[in-house]
Amino acid sequence: MSSFEITSLGEVISDFEAYFSDLSQSRRRNPTDDVASLIANARIDGEPLPEFETNGYYIIIATAGHDTTSSSVAGGLLALIENPGEMAKLRDDPDRYMATALNEIIRWVTPVRQFMRTATADCRVGGVDIAEGEACALWYPSANRDEAVFDAPFEFRIDRRDAGHLAFGFGAHVCLGQHLARLEMAILYRELLRRVDRIELNGEPLYTQSTFVGGLKSLPIRFRMK
Repeated sequence: MSSFEITSLGEVISDFEAYFSDLSQSRRRNPTDDVASLIANARIDGEPLPEFETNGYYIIIATAGHDTTSSSVAGGLLALIENPGEMAKLRDDPDRYMATALNEIIRWVTPVRQFMRTATADCRVGGVDIAEGEACALWYPSANRDEAVFDAPFEFRIDRRDAGHLAFGFGAHVCLGQHLARLEMAILYRELLRRVDRIELNGEPLYTQSTFVGGLKSLPIRFRMK
């Protein structure tokens, strides 16, 4: 019998909370110049945040970005494979195209599918009346293919410079890790295209079944090194 023990989600969360509770106490005693100190010493109306809220901030920062960034990387590679002319442009001049290519990849993939929000007041959006208290689904893939915002939104173009996508959110809820995600993706694509001469599909891509964060589950490829 295998000695491997399956840990439940509840046990993982308990371990997280114990670790981050100790971290909060440490940063309150000896604050440093880091995000943990900001969270541990934050105050609302003069009072420190309750432990539940501080641990929630720690957990979301520690775990966010894994599925979204990996989904964007894989989905971007698929888009480049399916659009060889765009891959050639990025390979030939990454300094010129990388920034816009990353924006286009993230717009194209949009790994976060939706968020639910509750209207706090009567409003009208896109010609539709929404009453205070009604639940609304924010569908990010739809927003990122809005014909009123993007020119030819169903075309993948790494030099696209029209209005920005909403995949990272905006305002108070904008993604804190977006700069790290861009950096990771840029490094991966630069090294991949520098070292690999040819990449093509070697089977049918499969997607995860998700209504929240989704992307490729498998991307079978065949490649040749330089």
